[in-house]
Amino acid sequence: MKTFISLFIFLAVVGCTGVADRQPVALISGKWMRGGTEKVRLYRMVNGELKELAASVIGADSSFYLACRPERETLCFLGANKGAAHRYAFWLKRGQNMNLTVTADSYVLNGNANGVENEELARWHDFVLPIERKSIYFAHERSVFDDFLPLLDEKLNAMPALKFTSTGNKTFEKAFEEYRRLNMAEIAVTYFFAPRRIQPKPNEFPEYYRSIDLDSYTRSSSLLSYPGGIDLLQKILFIKMWSGGEKTANQYNEALALLGRMSSDTLRGAFTLKLAAANRTYAGLVNFDREYGKYLVTEEQRDKMQDMLNSLAVVKEKFPALDFSFPDIEGKEVSLSDFKDKVVYIDVWATWCGPCKQELPHLKKIEKELRDNPNVVFLSVAVDATKDIERWKTFVEREKLNGVQLFAGDRAKRELMDPYKIAGIPRFILVGKDGNIVSPDAPRPSSQEILPLLKSLARQ
Repeated sequence: MKTFISLFIFLAVVGCTGVADRQPVALISGKWMRGGTEKVRLYRMVNGELKELAASVIGADSSFYLACRPERETLCFLGANKGAAHRYAFWLKRGQNMNLTVTADSYVLNGNANGVENEELARWHDFVLPIERKSIYFAHERSVFDDFLPLLDEKLNAMPALKFTSTGNKTFEKAFEEYRRLNMAEIAVTYFFAPRRIQPKPNEFPEYYRSIDLDSYTRSSSLLSYPGGIDLLQKILFIKMWSGGEKTANQYNEALALLGRMSSDTLRGAFTLKLAAANRTYAGLVNFDREYGKYLVTEEQRDKMQDMLNSLAVVKEKFPALDFSFPDIEGKEVSLSDFKDKVVYIDVWATWCGPCKQELPHLKKIEKELRDNPNVVFLSVAVDATKDIERWKTFVEREKLNGVQLFAGDRAKRELMDPYKIAGIPRFILVGKDGNIVSPDAPRPSSQEILPLLKSLARQ
């Protein structure tokens, strides 16, 4: 049995870090007595999202074993899934061993070697558990607001006198203080987002809700280190409005106004994405991006916005063409929308694509035929890898390619191929003067139909 456990831990460490070096690992073991899941999972927060670090199948005797080599000491979250229920916070650092038992409605640390940080986290958990049961675990412990709110008030009044042992770990103590603040806020506001037969009137809310300083939650990016932090911010906004008698006000507009007051750029970007998801049409999301896309400050945030646009994109005849922008051979950004009131024949190609290159002589012939027609634009977008940009430039110059030549590089998949549902190249797209798609998969230059079609569209 010991050999099996040792092998399991070795595999868990390799799975977590990708290597099996000799640096100390964090080992978390125990028993999951609650049922409801086949696995116990360990998470940490990365850019506002829970990322799985390790997982353990629960044994026949309810035991589990997790091993991980964290990059740095940090809060981690152990549970059945990413949901707030059945998930607990612990302090993870190399060399730290932990043993706990998850009971039917709580957890207990076993022994005295779990680390002082985790002992303090357990004390906090025990302190808020009575209100957490009524809020987070509402399906198991039914309550009404007039028995929850007095208990919440009791806990809020007791908080100033609640003393925690000095751990000597300043990194932990700073994170722990902020965790307590956010955890209490989550419990307090989440209560009102569960199905309730009776809800309080504004004057029945304790002062805690009306006195929430919303801006204090946006001065740093700490919400991005708390599970569901962005959702929590939106809940706090709604409850503050509700408790202040403004439940019927436009919450979305209030959230947009909050964006302009945020001090943390990364939090503002994450909240912008949350609000962007309320748009259900491509045109609506494009307009939102034009106005608020400036708040997306990281590459990951921009990529997520592009993914949202791609999911709403409709590529079919008589629908507006999806705009894109890529650099030309001089490095200047050129957009499809720059050619308003023109017929645009788009060639999606690559220097490594044999069939693409076979179309080039035919494309040149059509360009020559229409060179004096100011109403037609030939727009070629190369989807070679970014590392091959010099090869592209050399190819364009050597082959004397005409028209507008753009280079999409590594941005091609997310910003062109995915939105236009392009699975293979060459691909030709035809856009009319009105900016709508004439054909998302237009005839190739080698066909007999493309030249008459271009002439006809140019005359319209």
